[in-house]
This record gives sequence, structure tokens and C-alpha cells, in this order.
Amino acid sequence: MGMEMTGHWDTDVDVIICGGGMAGLMLARQLRIENPAASVAVIDRLERPLPEAAFKVGESTVELAGYYFRDILKLADYMDGAHLRKLGLRFFFPAESGKLEDRPETGLTDFATVPSYQIDRGRLENDLRDIVIQDGAHLIEGARITRLEVGEGGEAHRVTYQQKGQEPQSLTSRWVVDAAGRKLMLQRQLGLSKRREADHNAVWFRVDGKLDVDDMVPADNTDWHNRVPGGKRWFSTNHLVGQGYWVWIIPLPSDKTSIGIVADQTYHPLDSFQSRDKAMEWLDTNEPVFAAKVKEFEMLDFGAMKNYSHTSSKVFSADGWACTGDAGVFADPMYAPGADLISFANCCISHLVGRDLAGELTPEEAEEKSRFVISFGELLTRSIQINYHILGSAQAMGAKLFWDICAGWSFVQPIMFGGYFLDGAKHAAVRGVSRNFFFLSLQMNQLFSAWCDQSQGRIGYDYIDYLAVDEVREMRVRNLVPGKPLEELIDDQERNMVLMEDMAQVLFRMAVADCHPEALHRIDGKWLNAWAIHLDPDTWDERGLFDPKSEPRDLSYIADQLNAMFNMPELKKVA
Repeated sequence: MGMEMTGHWDTDVDVIICGGGMAGLMLARQLRIENPAASVAVIDRLERPLPEAAFKVGESTVELAGYYFRDILKLADYMDGAHLRKLGLRFFFPAESGKLEDRPETGLTDFATVPSYQIDRGRLENDLRDIVIQDGAHLIEGARITRLEVGEGGEAHRVTYQQKGQEPQSLTSRWVVDAAGRKLMLQRQLGLSKRREADHNAVWFRVDGKLDVDDMVPADNTDWHNRVPGGKRWFSTNHLVGQGYWVWIIPLPSDKTSIGIVADQTYHPLDSFQSRDKAMEWLDTNEPVFAAKVKEFEMLDFGAMKNYSHTSSKVFSADGWACTGDAGVFADPMYAPGADLISFANCCISHLVGRDLAGELTPEEAEEKSRFVISFGELLTRSIQINYHILGSAQAMGAKLFWDICAGWSFVQPIMFGGYFLDGAKHAAVRGVSRNFFFLSLQMNQLFSAWCDQSQGRIGYDYIDYLAVDEVREMRVRNLVPGKPLEELIDDQERNMVLMEDMAQVLFRMAVADCHPEALHRIDGKWLNAWAIHLDPDTWDERGLFDPKSEPRDLSYIADQLNAMFNMPELKKVA
């Protein structure tokens, strides 16, 4: 094969990556950048040229993955040239008329600093194959893996594969990485795979051409079009939502459009939309305006996935094996976290390989990184799926979306930008400042659920730009900056905790004003215990709502802006 022995062990290569999709190829590039002395082989069943558009889903990313692509993988020029700049997440909530222009909308008005992308998976993986070869990785295409032998007690791993018309071959390695997707080769072989109890399903397809949501609203409705001028809505990941479901509309740089239906089995059983014909019938029933638009385009492909979300009891081991991408953990896709999980997993794997080659890796460090990736996927999925039933509520879900996006910019994305998750001591120091946010977020999810059930409809907004709040915009800019020293990262988290506690207090007051206006006088002008909020006024005293854990602050800086955005009656300020 012409590959040199590494000199580390008596093996063919240092790292074998099983799977040449996005996760595996990006890991190969990262390994060659961060551990240039390490030899890397990638084995994949497909061979070039890969089809563009009608190929794989997972086209939408957020800023965390954008930073990983641009700065860590050093692909900024490539991403800007070959893929689309994304205009954030956009949600359209139900309206009685069914018309898009009448649906309450949340999203961005213009592109923000720190980019994210809409990517064409076929184009990306074609190009990455060329890139990793240039990086010095050995790419074996058109090869079916027939056996994966995991070495024990420091023994080498062996992967046996067969290319069409050839005899089986094998490679040995110090590390083996499963990046082959939902086959879950390592997890199943080692008995690590774990399915979630929640039953959420998805189907998807691509259509040929540019399906633009702006074309679904008459051009003479200038007020609606001017909310997001210049036809920029097309660049968003657009979501059409209703109780228990959401539909994605994602633009692709290959002049195709990706469309998907994601639903909770409780409300929309998979067998009601699991084929091409059934999916169109389902859209006719639940999203008729959109269905009529889809019928103007040619459907290129169709895929379905039952109970898509999964996790594992372990994804990395100091014995020299790891899982990344769908072969590791797969969170709920609503907030486009797939590439985020790949980014975290790949960074951890490259770090562990480097530590191992330097003779410094410990089982405890590998276990800590494994727990980090698993818990990230778990918390994210739980936070989303616990509230699928409120997707049809513009009031409650609009508030939750605002909360979740701010939480992502405050406590999730800074983990990658700060890079401290790779340093156990730094990670513990930063996490210590924000540990109480987890409990606050649990309270907020319960609040949003109750808000949906009890809303009296006193909120009636048309459009919310979640960067229109000055402090939120400043917080995003401040947090999404790489290379900060530990002291600054800790200061950021302290400021984030203050902002999110203040936001919780304001959102709670809004929920009470909407659901229990008769009880609003009990909390007006009072500083509350945000960790005790609840929509049952009869429990406020016993829960300790009026026993705050922090000093009172003036909420007017955020209350005025949120009240205006949500068309709420003016609430009294806390001095």
C-alpha cells in the first residue's frame, strides 16, 4: 500500500477511521492538522463522484460548527465559497387562516456576525475527500468493512475490508474510530448502544430548484416582505411548526431545497407520512399552503428514520477506540446540533490521540471526555423533546425559542469558542460558575409547558427578531470570541447567569400576565426566586418564590424590549 510504518507501534497506521462521511473526513483533516506525525487511513463504502443534494441530510449548522469549520479545520475560504451563509433559525407558528403571512414569525432580520452555514453534503464530502488526500491521509474508497477487531489490553486493532473485484485486505492501527453512521459498529460490538424512550420520527426529501418561502406570500404584501428585506428569508433554516411536529425548509448551494417532516409519534404516527405519497398527503392536511408550493417542484429522493435519536454508554476509550457522528450520539435535530456534536467529538478524539502518542493519556481523561459528549447530546435532546407538544403555541414556544437560543449563546457555544472542554481543570472552573443554570432551565421548560396549557391568548405578536434585544445581541458578540483567558471566560459566565436570571424573571411575569392576570399583583415590583417559578399561584409561597437567592436588580433594561416584542401589557419594573 506504500504507507510507512509510524514507529509508534508495529501497526500499519496510527488511526483508522471507518467511514468517509462528514464526521470521518473532518476528523481526518483535524488529526493531520493537530497531530501531523500521526498516519491516518479512511475507509468508506462509497467512491467519488458523490451526488450533490440528493444524498444525505444534516445540511443546517449553527455558529459553533461554523467556528469548527472555519477556525479549527481552517476551511473558512472554502466554506464561504462553496456553501451558503445561513440566516439563523426561523419559525412560523400556526395561524387560523393557514396563510404564511398571518403566522407569527421568529427569526433574524439580517445576517449576524459569526457565520453559520447551509451545506450541501454531497458537495462537502466530495471536496473533503480531495482535501484529506492533500493533507496526507490515505483514503480507501468503494470498500466494504467486513470485520472490525478491537484490540484489548493495548493490542492493535484490525479492520478487514473488501473492494469490488478484489481480495479482502486488512489494516492494523493504534486507534480505530467508528464514523460509519447508524450501523453503530463499535457500539453494537461492545454492547454500548442505548435507544431513547421518546418516539420521534422523521422523513425527508430534496426538490430540484429554489423553493423560497417568500414566494408563498403575495408580492403586494409589502409589510410582510419588508420585515426581512432583500429576500433573505430563503437563507434561513425555515420551520413550519404545529403541535407535535415541525417541517424544515433548507436551501442548498446546488440550487436544490431540502425538506423534512419531524414529528412526535404521539401526535403524528410515522405510518401517516413514511412514504412519498403519504408525506404529501400529510402536508396537504397539516401544511396545505406549503404542500401546494412543493407540488410545483420535482422530488429527487426520499428517506425515513424511525426513532431517530440515540445515545451510548461510552464513546471514547483509552484502549484506543472512539465513535463520532451518527455512530456516537444523535440528538434531536430541531436546533441543528448534529455538526456541533461532530465538532465536540472530533476535537476530543484528536486531543486523546495526541495525548496517547505523547504517552500522557489516562483512562480517566478518556472517560471524562466521553461523559462530556454523551451528556451534551442528552441534555440538548431532553430540552427539545420535552416540549414538542407546545410547538403549536406561538406564545409559549416563542418564549421558549427565545430562551433556548440565548442559552445556546450563553452556555453551549462558548464551550467550543473557549476550547476549555479539552482542559478538565478549566472546564470545571467555568462550569462551577454556571452550574445552577441547569436547574433554572428545568424550571423554565416546566413553565413553557404550563404556559401552553393555560394561555389566555393575551400575547399576539407578528414578528420577533431575537437579536433585537440590545443585551442579547451584546451577549452573543461577547461570548462567541475564541482564545479568551480563563479569567475572562469566568467573567462571561457570571454575566450570562445574571442575564438569564433576569430573563427568567421577565418571561415568568409575562406568562403570569397571559395565564393568571388576577395574580399578577402578587409579583408586581417584587424580586423573585427564579429557581422557584411556577404557574400555579397557590404554590408560590411554599415553593419559596418570594425568597430570592440574589439581590434585586432593575429589570427594565430587558423587560421593556421583551414586552414590546411580545405585545404584552406593560409590567411594573423591579427597582
